[in-house]
Amino acid sequence: AMICGTSGIGKSKLSQEFARSVNDDGRSIFLSGRFDRLESQPLHAISSAFDKYCAWVTMGDHSMAEKVSTALKENMGEEVACLVTVMPNLANILGDDFNSDQSNKNDDTAVDAQKGLRYLFCQFVDVISRCHEEPLILFLDDCQWIDNASVTLLNQILIMSDSAIRDRRFFFFGACRDDEMSESHPLNIMLTTMNS
Repeated sequence: AMICGTSGIGKSKLSQEFARSVNDDGRSIFLSGRFDRLESQPLHAISSAFDKYCAWVTMGDHSMAEKVSTALKENMGEEVACLVTVMPNLANILGDDFNSDQSNKNDDTAVDAQKGLRYLFCQFVDVISRCHEEPLILFLDDCQWIDNASVTLLNQILIMSDSAIRDRRFFFFGACRDDEMSESHPLNIMLTTMNS
């Protein structure tokens, strides 16, 4: 779902109120990230949202951190360590004894590395969504500034997480200034494709 409107209309405020309500009732896990037109690192908003999740897991119930750690290691193997470069708090979940040198093993081209990272991200989302009884809700703000790599990743997460979405374990919503997005904007193209 997308909340669209011009600057100052209250999109962010509405999402903050929704987040407060979701967090207060404890029946969902709310993750958020924000795109910045000056941010040069691809995937920053999405990776920061999931990095906050990793921090939240390690600061909470130790048994949940163990459950997530075990599930990630069993389902993703040592490759999960490749995500530590974009989600530093993941290292706290994986523990000191886990091999974090995976990020240096990859000699593939930049394109192949991006594809691999997107695949691992999708696996990560699928695994963590199965670790919780509560659904994960991902909110991304200022989507008018989304980078192409993030559009591609978000599309893949939504497609690969289809079973999690059907089982009501993963939801996505975003906010954007639709007056700053042309029909050829990557997010508009993705949303049009998904709705057809």
